[in-house]
Amino acid sequence: MLKEWPLVAFTILGQTAAGAILVLSAILLFFAAPGWSLMPARHLVLTVLEMALVLLGIAAALSFFHLRFPFRAFRVLANLRTSWLSREILCLLALLALIVLADILVRTGNAADLSFSIVMGALAVDGVLFLVSMSKIYMLRSVPSWEPGYTGLSFFLTAGTLGAMATAWITGTPPGNPYPLFSGLWLLSSLMIAVDVLVESLETPVFGLDRSPAPSLRPPTRVPRRLHFGRLALLAGGLILIILSLAETAPTAHPAAGPIGSRPTLNLAFVLVLMGAVAGRFLFYGLVPRPGD
Repeated sequence: MLKEWPLVAFTILGQTAAGAILVLSAILLFFAAPGWSLMPARHLVLTVLEMALVLLGIAAALSFFHLRFPFRAFRVLANLRTSWLSREILCLLALLALIVLADILVRTGNAADLSFSIVMGALAVDGVLFLVSMSKIYMLRSVPSWEPGYTGLSFFLTAGTLGAMATAWITGTPPGNPYPLFSGLWLLSSLMIAVDVLVESLETPVFGLDRSPAPSLRPPTRVPRRLHFGRLALLAGGLILIILSLAETAPTAHPAAGPIGSRPTLNLAFVLVLMGAVAGRFLFYGLVPRPGD
């Protein structure tokens, strides 16, 4: 289970980046009021784009640690017709290119042009395809523990939760921020975490309340049950801290977001939820015993 840390890092970082891109695209394309100017929030948009770029770059670099022959990685795009792994890498490369293009358009003052909207739309579509291809890699009929419905839903929930939280955290946008399009991200995060806790409590293979071990010729999993409950406790702890922080800031409107270090409650909430996601991903890979485990 612990041997899969490169895949854990790649999926968590990749999903966080894709989730942040989807959140940013939704804000700019669907929730911006007519005539709304990007200029007051220009630095926030650049921050999110560059955060996603860094996370995807780190994820791609760490994924090489899982390869037995890293120098043959260039061949991965040779099977686009049949391989979801090839499609995942293609989507990753497209995400990197589109993020760089969007960053250039914002920096050169062309964010108000139609071209920027087209690029952000393409980013959103590619982000969804990236998450779909990542999920499809693990939707194998030969591995009952990686149930298609659970796998896809779990990966998208992780992307939405960590994407919204990372965007809110890195841009410093608690309630009361003067940029209303970004100020509701912590509330969105809390809703996503609540859904995630419910889904994981009920649908986690083997350990979920609504699940029993699926029939399989494979040996039974030895992944510890405490990893499942620890993940739920971490997610619930992060949710409680966000709710407490939202309750404290609701009566007063802060004129602007303070630096990251000045929000210890939200910082701790982000750390707890991230740890919960990592624990859940180790559990995910641990559900399938490998030879020699």
